[in-house]
Amino acid sequence: MSTNRKKIPKTIGIFGASGHIGGPMASWLRYHAPQVRLRLITSRKDGIAGLRARFPGCDVTVGDYRDPASLVRAVADMEGLFVITTSGTDEAEAMGNLVSAIRQAGCLVHMIRTVGELPGANLRRIPDGLTAFRLGIETQHPIARRIIDESDLPNTYFNIGASFMDNLLRPGFFDPRQRKIVSVEHRVPYIDTREIGEAAARVLLDPDHRHLYQFHTLNNGQDYLFYRDVAQTMSDVLMTRIGFDDSEEGFAAAYGPLVAQGILPELILDFLPMYHRYEEENQVGWSLNDFLERTLGRTPTTLRSWLMEHRELFEQRLRMAA
Repeated sequence: MSTNRKKIPKTIGIFGASGHIGGPMASWLRYHAPQVRLRLITSRKDGIAGLRARFPGCDVTVGDYRDPASLVRAVADMEGLFVITTSGTDEAEAMGNLVSAIRQAGCLVHMIRTVGELPGANLRRIPDGLTAFRLGIETQHPIARRIIDESDLPNTYFNIGASFMDNLLRPGFFDPRQRKIVSVEHRVPYIDTREIGEAAARVLLDPDHRHLYQFHTLNNGQDYLFYRDVAQTMSDVLMTRIGFDDSEEGFAAAYGPLVAQGILPELILDFLPMYHRYEEENQVGWSLNDFLERTLGRTPTTLRSWLMEHRELFEQRLRMAA
C-alpha cells in the first residue's frame, strides 16, 4: 500500500470565485464533489449577491487581501484553499496577511497558489521600465513565492505558463472595429481558464501528497503560437479575414479609446507593450507539457476548438462594430 497520501480537504475556500478560473472551479466541485463544503471568497462586497445566486447553498464571504480581519473570517475552517491575485496586487502585503490568517486558522491541508512566471526568470534581467511599475506580476509573483515558501505552508504552485484564451474577449487585444489582433509579436502557449479551475480542484482532491511543494507549469500542451498564427486561426474559424498589427500606431488606435472611456487604466499604454517585449525576449524558454492533460484525464481544449465554441460571440462583436 502506498504511503504517498495526504488528507483530502473536506472544506475548500476559493479566492476569486466570481472570476474566470475560480467560478469554473466552484462549478466543477459542486457537481463532482458535493460532499465538500465550499466557501466562495470575493474581494468585493458587491460580488456577494451574484455568487449566492449562481451557487445557492454555498458559503459566500468577502476576503480582501488588504484587510486582515476579512481574511481570518475567509479561511477559518478551510482545509483546502485556492489562492489567486489580480495584476497590481502588492504581494508582500497580501501574502503576509494571508499567511498570518492561515496560521491563525490552523487547519490547512493543501493550498494552491497561482503565479505567472517566465521559465527561469531572473529578477536582475527584468527591464528597468517594468520594475518601475512595481506591481506587475513579473516582480510581484516572486515576492509571493518567497513569502509562501518561507511559511512552509502545504502549498502547490500553479504557474500559468500560457496566455489565457479568453484574453481574446477582453477589450483591446482583439479589435473588432479594425478586425485585427493588436500586440507586440511574440510566441506563447495557450490555455482555457476553465481547465485551470478544474485542474486545481482535481489536485486538491488528489490524495497523492507529492503534489505538495511542487511548481507545476500549465499549458494545453498543443498550441505554441505567434499572434499572426492566432489571427490566421481566427480567420479560418470565423471565415472572415482577421489581421494582425504589431505597430505602435495600431496599439494606440486600439487601446487609446478604451483608456479615454475609462475602461482601461492609462498606464496600460506604456506597460503592456513593454511587458510583451519582455515576453518576446524570453519566449524560447517556454515549452509545452502534458501536466494539464494528465491531471484532467483528457486532451485539453485547443485554441481552435475554443474559438469554434465562441464563434457566435465573436461574430456578434464584428457585426456590432461594423
